Amino acid sequence: MTSSGPQSWWKAVLTYPPTWVAGALLAVLAAGFVVAVDPPPVMIGAMGVVVVLAVVGWPLVMSMTGTLSGRQFAVPEVESDDRMATATLATELSGISDSQPLEQLIALGQKRAALIKVLDRRLDRTELTYSRYVSTSEQVYRSALDNLREVAVAIDSVGSIDTGYIKRRLAELDRSGAQTESAVRERESLAQRTQLRDDQMARIERLLAQNEVALTTLDRTTSALADVPVGQRPEDVDAAMAALADLADRARLLDAEEGP
Repeated sequence: MTSSGPQSWWKAVLTYPPTWVAGALLAVLAAGFVVAVDPPPVMIGAMGVVVVLAVVGWPLVMSMTGTLSGRQFAVPEVESDDRMATATLATELSGISDSQPLEQLIALGQKRAALIKVLDRRLDRTELTYSRYVSTSEQVYRSALDNLREVAVAIDSVGSIDTGYIKRRLAELDRSGAQTESAVRERESLAQRTQLRDDQMARIERLLAQNEVALTTLDRTTSALADVPVGQRPEDVDAAMAALADLADRARLLDAEEGP
């Protein structure tokens, strides 16, 4: 699974275009001063201290103005590649006889949009709380999408296992009472295929169950936010967001466990 979340502070600073403009300007001014004035070593050392203080102070200025936190918890934009990937996933899931995966995909998009809409009415996009809520819900959303991708792969992996054939063949072997080496090996092979399918189906059920929890948590968060009077944050919203954050944390742990 993949996840998204707040950027580290240093990445937020380095990916901020004015950082590079300020850095380039500082370098040009320092180099120009040295070339034009040819200062003594003591003055060069003092200028170096000023440069270091400017470099260290830049993130502090960004933090005091709210720029740093705003970039760390920036609202993720939906890229065209993401839309294409989601459309491709919808096509894959539409070919599955079980309608639950496709219904979950549609519901995820709707609930994500509903949460953003309510947030826009309750909070300012420049607020840290707004960015944190969106970032957390986005991680839950993307983890649920990853689950659906895994469901599609798992279903493909067992698509060629014909359980009807396996049952008929096992029944034929039982009726014949054959105990030859080849009959025993065939029974073992058929049992292994059945077990493979059962394991994948159990995994599919687990992934879909996780998604149902995610959908319910998104609903709970949206509903709690909708009840918030403007300018207030009652405890039920904090509880809903805590549940959403906990779900995101568990998604990160599962990602780490299933990773290489």
